[in-house]
Amino acid sequence: MEEEQSSNKRPSIVPRSDIPVSSAGEAQDFEVRAFDAHSLLSEVVPKSDVEMAWTQARPGQEVAPRSHRKRSMLVILEGSAELIGGARHTVQQGDVITVPAGQQYGFTAVGPLGLHVLHVSFTNQVVAGRAAASRDLGQLLARNAVRMHAAFDNPFFQLLRSGELRKPNRRGIMREALRVFSDAFQTILFTRQATCRDERFMSAFHEHLTEEIGHNELLKVRTRSRATTDPILRASSVWFCHQMLLLDNSGKAVINLVLETAGYHFHTLASDVLASDESAEYFKVHAEDDEAHMETGLATLADLHPENYKKLHETLESAWDMFEVMSGRIAHLVNLEEASS
Repeated sequence: MEEEQSSNKRPSIVPRSDIPVSSAGEAQDFEVRAFDAHSLLSEVVPKSDVEMAWTQARPGQEVAPRSHRKRSMLVILEGSAELIGGARHTVQQGDVITVPAGQQYGFTAVGPLGLHVLHVSFTNQVVAGRAAASRDLGQLLARNAVRMHAAFDNPFFQLLRSGELRKPNRRGIMREALRVFSDAFQTILFTRQATCRDERFMSAFHEHLTEEIGHNELLKVRTRSRATTDPILRASSVWFCHQMLLLDNSGKAVINLVLETAGYHFHTLASDVLASDESAEYFKVHAEDDEAHMETGLATLADLHPENYKKLHETLESAWDMFEVMSGRIAHLVNLEEASS
């Protein structure tokens, strides 16, 4: 008995075969081994916050679409497959899939190694993030990564994967829509610098400003199109400028984190997809610079009071929500454009 009681006081190894297979109906085409079905693992996983399971599909198996009440994260441990449900994507070892509550998903074309997945489900409080705010910089950055991963499936990023931007007229609308935000981003940088009096932030903000001046002009705009005059796109772009007048320097650094994170991933993809575009230099420059710009001001955000992180967490969520509005509007405007003959 004494030996059993001390089992959780040192590292223990639990073979996958020791975790019972679920007999739930949804598990019939996808082997599920829930961690809470094993006595030791159930003590380790906080059941009120997280549910974890090892899931497996055989080579060539079809996994019918399913959904879960809770938001989930799927970590591909081994193998490959085609993810279905919404957009189709090839997934492989090392990929992480985020699944909103109630969203249908499944797998087809499971590869020769099968598919081994760690399925992690969170309560709405843990994942939604607004009720359970970050308590340190690490959690804030982790939440930023989760929002970025979710954004990969939105229509804005899907445009880069769909091939639609090979059509000159749609590519032109994309450039013109991006120019609206790029012009606003210049205003963001100047306003942030003009309102900064804290030496901890001033040099980092200034360096970022000098590196970005004039980059908006790399986007060639020849016409006054529906994109350049669209009120929703203009309003959502200006929202970020307005935050430079409302937030303290820590909040401004978080706004920057969101925009540069999204920008880095978008421009990295776009620099290949739009390599032959007349504004290719714009995408190339930002693909090279945005990763470093994500760090602007972040060093000053370490070791703050928990209440500060709660406020920064709310700022981060609001910035991602507005990015979704803005980028979704860009995709909508591009998709309105008739395909080239």
